[in-house]
Amino acid sequence: MSAGARSWSRRAEVLAGRLLFRHVPLRADLVATMRAEAGRLSGTGVEVIDLWDRLLKELGEQLRAGDPADFLHWPVVERTMVIRRHRRVAAALAHLRARPDWRRRWRSAVRETTLGHPRPLPRCPWSSANLIFQAYHLCRFEEVTGRALASMPLIVEFGGGYGRLCQLAHDLGFRGTYVIFDLPEVAVLQRFYLRHVGIPVSEMITVSEARGATWPASGVVTVVDAAELRALLRERPRGEAAFVAVGSLSEAPLALRETLLAEVAAFDAFLIFYSAQHDALDNRAYFARWRAALTEHDWHDVPTPHFGKSSAYLIGRRR
Repeated sequence: MSAGARSWSRRAEVLAGRLLFRHVPLRADLVATMRAEAGRLSGTGVEVIDLWDRLLKELGEQLRAGDPADFLHWPVVERTMVIRRHRRVAAALAHLRARPDWRRRWRSAVRETTLGHPRPLPRCPWSSANLIFQAYHLCRFEEVTGRALASMPLIVEFGGGYGRLCQLAHDLGFRGTYVIFDLPEVAVLQRFYLRHVGIPVSEMITVSEARGATWPASGVVTVVDAAELRALLRERPRGEAAFVAVGSLSEAPLALRETLLAEVAAFDAFLIFYSAQHDALDNRAYFARWRAALTEHDWHDVPTPHFGKSSAYLIGRRR
């Protein structure tokens, strides 16, 4: 495609987004908050793979000086949090549209927002490839377990991207407490996005504060330190809890995986999307060993061949 054709294609996408997406105006106060939070960052506090060690500096620079209205087109965000090839989600969209509740429930839930200028999906121009991908995750969990993830009182997500799965869960009726455990720079972006779409969000700052915290009955809490997460989860009331990790856990360092999985082992439901191989590690074998100890759950490996690489869901629910 020539440069001129790409320019016209981009203009058409922007126009379609303005007409069909839910309008979310950029707020100067939330931009200022994002800049201030990014300016206070001093380190990750979480072990990361080499790729993210390089990307975090770039993301921090964008948070402090980039154009927030166009954040989904920041190169670091495009490379790590956005699906750019629309064909990858064609089968997922077809699956959603074949459901009997597509018009009643999913069709409106996958309406995009204008914030960040997401690219419209040609086959579903009021949505985006990213959002269809997220909806498919929740749909598959529901079909396998017979339970909507949004009906759980607590969801803990590891690696929440810019917060789109969290927003989708709320759009589908989630009213509990949603905890996102992620890197500090990514957590700043999550808070910026979720506050814009009207979801209350706070951050855990220190371990001492986490230990003294009262459990939030609803809304989102972003956590960037494993010790803070442990302290926060110790305060959670009795009730069902779900753990979600979409593409993140299978790429995390082994020490961080072990720490995190130990904290959520007592949870009632799991939605893990993983690549079969990462570097030299066989993730299928890894997750098989881990789940073997959780004998009170029914486990399902669900292949996803249409996503273009060897990947699968690991979905579990307590009997």
